[in-house]
Amino acid sequence: MRSFAILILIQLLPAWPLYAQFSSKGSIDFTRSVNMRLSMQLEASDEFKNSTYFKEQIKKTPTNYATYFKMSFNEQASQYFFDKAGEVATGMFWDNKVAAENTVIQDFVQHKLTAQKEIYEKNYIINDSLPRYQWKIHDDVREIAGYQCRKATTVINDSVVVVAYYTDQILVSSGPESFGGLPGMILGLAIPRLYTTWFATKVTDVELSEKEIKKIKKGKIVDFKTLQKEIEPSLKDWGKWGHTTLWRATF
Repeated sequence: MRSFAILILIQLLPAWPLYAQFSSKGSIDFTRSVNMRLSMQLEASDEFKNSTYFKEQIKKTPTNYATYFKMSFNEQASQYFFDKAGEVATGMFWDNKVAAENTVIQDFVQHKLTAQKEIYEKNYIINDSLPRYQWKIHDDVREIAGYQCRKATTVINDSVVVVAYYTDQILVSSGPESFGGLPGMILGLAIPRLYTTWFATKVTDVELSEKEIKKIKKGKIVDFKTLQKEIEPSLKDWGKWGHTTLWRATF
């Protein structure tokens, strides 16, 4: 009788944990969306916002500007890179030349990060250790690209909040850009202060071939601290826009 009761209980349990599939290699398509119009409205000085030029340009600027990225990953490394841009309007893009088409390689064996970032037509190659983010995991759950993802938050640059959604069904601790360090893959990411989100739209269990992956180009080799020291002086008189530009370039 007891065995029969246990069998009935097992049959009544939710099906998804029993059939959940776990993977440690594959590829992901990400969409990166920036609210350009809101960025312009909140970052511009009052004097500039009152100008005729600003008022004309902001009408042409899209609310959300999308770019598309891909990632190939396995237990040893992840390779995240720019794929293509979305529809481009004729408006005034403030940050379209600031680390907008990054390539980021996270090496989990050597605990190293290599990233290519183009900042106002100057190309940098960042060689550094993998960042260590202090994540706080929450109870919130949402579905992204068919995966149940748990919410986590952290803070970068002392005050910039980052919201991530990760799945432990992908057994690789990585994510868009340089983000990682959670018990699984980050499939959703939002940085409200930068008006930017990244969300996975497709996940497969097949890694991309070497021919499909964009390679790191040549550039000036720096670490994160050196990059910040180099670009920070030129941004000090840019007000809020300067802070936003620096943050975009250094995560």
